[in-house]
Amino acid sequence: MSQWHPQTDQLVEFAAGTCHTGMSVAISVHLHYCAQCRVALSELESTSAVLFEQQAAVPVADSAFDLLMQRIQHEPAAEPMVKPVSSRFPKALATLLPESLDELNWRQPMKNLRVSHLMTDESGMIIGLHHMKAGGRVPNHYHRGDEISVVLEGGFSDQLGSYGVGDFIVRTPSDTHSPRADAHEDCLMLSVVTAPVKLTGALGWLLNPFLKA
Repeated sequence: MSQWHPQTDQLVEFAAGTCHTGMSVAISVHLHYCAQCRVALSELESTSAVLFEQQAAVPVADSAFDLLMQRIQHEPAAEPMVKPVSSRFPKALATLLPESLDELNWRQPMKNLRVSHLMTDESGMIIGLHHMKAGGRVPNHYHRGDEISVVLEGGFSDQLGSYGVGDFIVRTPSDTHSPRADAHEDCLMLSVVTAPVKLTGALGWLLNPFLKA
């Protein structure tokens, strides 16, 4: 059961369809694991529906429907694209992945960590995967921008808490931490970031160039 969740305003934006792709993917993945947030989202959507019904009707020209149908009929038919979707991950993430994670372009900036860039969304947010080996620790670092992580497999802990599958973790530029994967299992996370992290300490000067997107 998830212990860390999106904020209410983030769920409101998700329900309204106004959040950017990176946030939408992260919240969708969290919802896959979190019944509590699915209930909260359903309540928000119900409230929105009531408010929508209370809005005054806007007059529409009689010809509007005919014009819409004409546009639809003249649009070229799109060829359906069938892509195998792995059942290992929530659908919102699985559609961004190849059949096997081994097909991804992984970078390994340090022994205990490898990262893969999946896409950059319309707002510039970088969507990717972070994979930490069991018991592995990432050196102390801070964030150049906001970062959202959702645990997919395994778990990790840092100075701010412990996290398991489905947890929705937000880090800001003011946060400094040193994550360590649980000892018994590798930790795989979805990450959505505005900018790469920057390591502090003696190793920072050596490894920071390899952490840039």
